[in-house]
Amino acid sequence: MNILVTGAGGFLGRHMTAALKDMEGITVYESFHQTKKEEVDSYLASCDFIYHLAGVNRSDNITDFTEGNVRLTEEIRNGLVRFHNPCPILYASSIHAIVPSPYGKSKKAAEEVLRAYERNLKSKVYIYRLTNLFGSGAKPNYNSVVATFCYNIVRGLPIVIHDRNTILNLCCIEDVIKEFCRILKEEGFKGEDGYYGIPKVYQASLGMIADTLYAFHKNEGRFEELPEFERALYRTFLSYKEEWVKERRIYEDSANQ
Repeated sequence: MNILVTGAGGFLGRHMTAALKDMEGITVYESFHQTKKEEVDSYLASCDFIYHLAGVNRSDNITDFTEGNVRLTEEIRNGLVRFHNPCPILYASSIHAIVPSPYGKSKKAAEEVLRAYERNLKSKVYIYRLTNLFGSGAKPNYNSVVATFCYNIVRGLPIVIHDRNTILNLCCIEDVIKEFCRILKEEGFKGEDGYYGIPKVYQASLGMIADTLYAFHKNEGRFEELPEFERALYRTFLSYKEEWVKERRIYEDSANQ
């Protein structure tokens, strides 16, 4: 089975490609921002499934949302039509698709492109409207508050919280990848509204997340006694701590040379 992953260099894409490469009988095609069109076309001609994970979620230029979300999706659709390949597609959309912001409108428009593809080619499209994701490898100071908190805390940098009582819905990247893999067997979690989602969603306040991460930093508590969400936070925190230790070691080694 040939599977194309767009956005393979992103947080979600890296975890998805790693999981697929561990599965037998699967050849993974990885598409990055710099991948040439001719190469992408060769993937579209022969792929059996697409994880469309590429997109733009933050930019000061409004047109970037249209180009990175809508136009890219149209190019994928057009390629599949040109090669007569009614390949199933899983699309990583966002809960913001219902919000009338430039980003939200672009994700909604991309969804509509894929819905038309589904109708016209009698193919299968799985649209996941994802909420806040966290886990190892997420980019700090970007769009993951957990990543930003972990990054800053392990480095002794301050974190900014405007309202400790703000509640977030969060999904662990490990749970997302498990769900995405299930879709290959058509066992995805489909809601009554026709959109797919991650079955396991955690709710936590910004204050609780910050306090928990600071406790980890002080080595307070025992990992085996932690509830499920806190265990996922702990694994994430450790990944940033290990990254910081490596960076310090490299810096110290270079300073001693």
